[in-house]
Amino acid sequence: MTAASEATEAQGFEAVINYVRNPVAPGEPPLTFVTEDETQSTMVTTPGVPVWIRNVRRQDVSLEREGFVLVNHVSSIADLNQIEEDAAVDARYSQEMTALLKDLTGADIVIMQGGGKKRYGPTAGDKLAGLKNALPALYPHGDTTDRSAHELAAMIVEHVPGVELGQLRRWAHINVWRPITQPPHDFPLAVCDARSLDDAHRVPVLAHTETRTTDPFVFETTGYLCDAGHRWCYFRDMTPDEVLVFITFDSNPDRPHQVAHSAFSDPTCPPGTPARGSVEMRALALFF
Repeated sequence: MTAASEATEAQGFEAVINYVRNPVAPGEPPLTFVTEDETQSTMVTTPGVPVWIRNVRRQDVSLEREGFVLVNHVSSIADLNQIEEDAAVDARYSQEMTALLKDLTGADIVIMQGGGKKRYGPTAGDKLAGLKNALPALYPHGDTTDRSAHELAAMIVEHVPGVELGQLRRWAHINVWRPITQPPHDFPLAVCDARSLDDAHRVPVLAHTETRTTDPFVFETTGYLCDAGHRWCYFRDMTPDEVLVFITFDSNPDRPHQVAHSAFSDPTCPPGTPARGSVEMRALALFF
């Protein structure tokens, strides 16, 4: 690799994002995405829209402006692959992420939504065995829609004594994502600057999914249509001692609304690199 190509790679490169291409007309049933059998999905993606994905590792980004930030965090868990395998590990990791988000955001209360969710790249083999919804999502999406964000927050807050959603100064759904394998990564996570997204790009998608511990369930998420103005970013060579924190819904209209995100195939990743592993957790942050 030449010095010029190395410099370009450090700044970013062209890769493909699989945007939703078949939005439904008003009044028609919403699109579906079936995590365990994508052949049953009605959502169709464009097979590979080339976009520039910027490496923002050395740039100034923030939750308050772009809607995402990279945080250094060394977990006390020696083997993060044990998440979803050991209840004690799950509880400890949930406590760690709760503390991280309270410190990072200044939230008065942080409530984790379930346990950590592991995902592995398609070539992970045995690591995928027995897991549900464990492949990386290869299309740009948000974890909620405006409607499902409100419904989920209201349902969670019902179980918090003395707290009513309508009386809060602000509340936000937040995703915390961490690789559990060392770099390089064949399928890193890209995030889209929230300032480059608007309502015209959003498409409701009903995700049909399941986990090891729950029956199949349906939840309303957001898919994204292609727009040349989208600003895609990633943090090159993330390690297991780093966490990518990003907003999936914020009740404050003056803050980033939602960060679209998608795994993508890194064209610069050396052939034969072991499959990327990751763990994510979702949280509701409450501000009095």
